[in-house]
Amino acid sequence: MKKKMLLVLPSHYQRDGSLITVKKASLNLNLSLPTLAGLTPADRFEMRILNDYVHPVDPDTEADLVAITTLTTTAQRAYDLADQFRARGKTVVLGGYHVWAFPEEAAHHADAIAVGEAEDIWPQIADDYLAGRLRDRYIAPGPAELAGRPAPRYDLVNIKDYKVEVYPVESSRGCPFHCDYCAVTAFHGGRHRLRPLAEVLRNIQATGSRYIAFTDDNIVADKDYARELFKALIPLKIRWMAQSTMLLADDTDLIRLAAESGLRFAWIGVESISPRALSEVHRKINQVQEFERRIAEFNANGILVGANIIFGFDQDTKETFRETYDFLIRNKVFPFLYILTPVPGTKVYQRMKEDGRLLTTDWSRYTGYETVYRPVNFTPEELDDLYFSTLADLFTFKNNVHRSAAKVRLRNLKEDFFIQLGAFVVGSQVGYAARHRIPDYW
Repeated sequence: MKKKMLLVLPSHYQRDGSLITVKKASLNLNLSLPTLAGLTPADRFEMRILNDYVHPVDPDTEADLVAITTLTTTAQRAYDLADQFRARGKTVVLGGYHVWAFPEEAAHHADAIAVGEAEDIWPQIADDYLAGRLRDRYIAPGPAELAGRPAPRYDLVNIKDYKVEVYPVESSRGCPFHCDYCAVTAFHGGRHRLRPLAEVLRNIQATGSRYIAFTDDNIVADKDYARELFKALIPLKIRWMAQSTMLLADDTDLIRLAAESGLRFAWIGVESISPRALSEVHRKINQVQEFERRIAEFNANGILVGANIIFGFDQDTKETFRETYDFLIRNKVFPFLYILTPVPGTKVYQRMKEDGRLLTTDWSRYTGYETVYRPVNFTPEELDDLYFSTLADLFTFKNNVHRSAAKVRLRNLKEDFFIQLGAFVVGSQVGYAARHRIPDYW
């Protein structure tokens, strides 16, 4: 008889202790759990993936083995669920980023912990569980090679739990840059690893969808590989989004090829328009003087730019918010704003901890939209207020229209219209959430 396994994506708590729940989640971007399911012998386990944000997990759910992935924000909810499952006699394995950052903390809440990337340790965990010899700790030997891995189990994802049909696919992993605030290099290492193109295409086809979100940390980190990937995507006629640097705009042929292959939305790590702030956290690849030219190149190719912006660097002042607002409105990009968050495992976290600047270790508050450290030029409350007021100003009805209407091209009228309509709807929701300070529901 097959063992029953639950694979859990935990929610997180609001400041009042209530659990965040939504009718539908925004985007299906979690690849960890379908990947674990793909690494698990299907002839030995009956598996389910549970999204705690949409369907709060019941610890009485029938299961033999429960695997819970953790980010820092979701760690406390993950621990609570783990404790409740274990109290009912179920075996719990905790893994993910926060377990890597604080293995001793996580070990108190699990029968076993998985430290590091899963590919080289999860099959052993499953085998040991079945053989009755589960150890309390499994440590990955290093960054996993991506070649030769099974396809993720996309069939276990209930896409109806999400507002938009999109499936996560990974073609590469790791980032060669070492920005102080970023957890990617800390967790995945600085070596950029590639998945064979045939396996990437296999995984895309396994989704059964035309709408793909590449989870790569930088889709063009290896330009030669990216070029071959984009060529291979053209016959699939998919539409896709990905993270990229602005350097893509400097290669005219490559950005045109990306657009031809279906790239319609690019998350770009702008982070700050202040050279001093970028230098402070060793974000060396960003050249502020080139931002506007490069954004225009993305727009000219029909690629909507999502600009990630961080506020709260030690160099930031109140004027930084106004200058950033003007930059974002002028360039008509879709902004993703965050408050600098000292994520455990990063250089920023270590530096702030050593300097006594951390205000709390309530991990549920490490969200990216609450100040959890002592800023240099603001009080925590001032930084929060400036963040929300800027966010609300960026997503007024007028600015949502201004951002969207300018990007509908006559030669691609129908598709551009629906993309920008979607951006307008999301912008309206973000504006409402910002004005009412309920960012958990974005």
